Amino acid sequence: MALEALKQYAEEQNQATRAKIERLTKNKPPGADLSHENTMGNIKPLASKESVTEALHERLAAGYREQQENIREAGQLRAEINKSIQAGEPIYGILIKAIKCISLMTGEKLFYDANKENLQTIYGTLGEPEAIEIERQEAQQRLNNLKAAYEREEAPDAKRRIRNAIKAHEDKLNKLQ
Repeated sequence: MALEALKQYAEEQNQATRAKIERLTKNKPPGADLSHENTMGNIKPLASKESVTEALHERLAAGYREQQENIREAGQLRAEINKSIQAGEPIYGILIKAIKCISLMTGEKLFYDANKENLQTIYGTLGEPEAIEIERQEAQQRLNNLKAAYEREEAPDAKRRIRNAIKAHEDKLNKLQ
């Protein structure tokens, strides 16, 4: 089923690519200046139909690579979810994996971010140890990133803002202990 959906998606993308190539090169002699097309997003002016085709295919290939990576990762998560359920692991971790799996399958990162935050709030408030530990780990990682940014930064105003963020993260970590 997923393979059929992927094939259908690929065919739709190929048709869209062919239509865009045709539109970009329609009534344009070979070697014609297409610089006015530069106003269309981040498409760079290209000199020939082959260049347009190559650029669009590269963009399409990048999208396919990302989609394939998402499918692979979702498959791994599905296996982890099955193992976690069979092992009787806490439901919080299983829910997070399930939400991430759905997000990868649908391509909607916002779905994962919003629901993870909601679960973190609910289970953290209920005192779920796993939720609190994950929140602590994430806060520690952000703190490490902020400290590294503070060392790299030279502007005094930026250093002050980063220092304030570091203090806020340290306070949060102390609260989570």
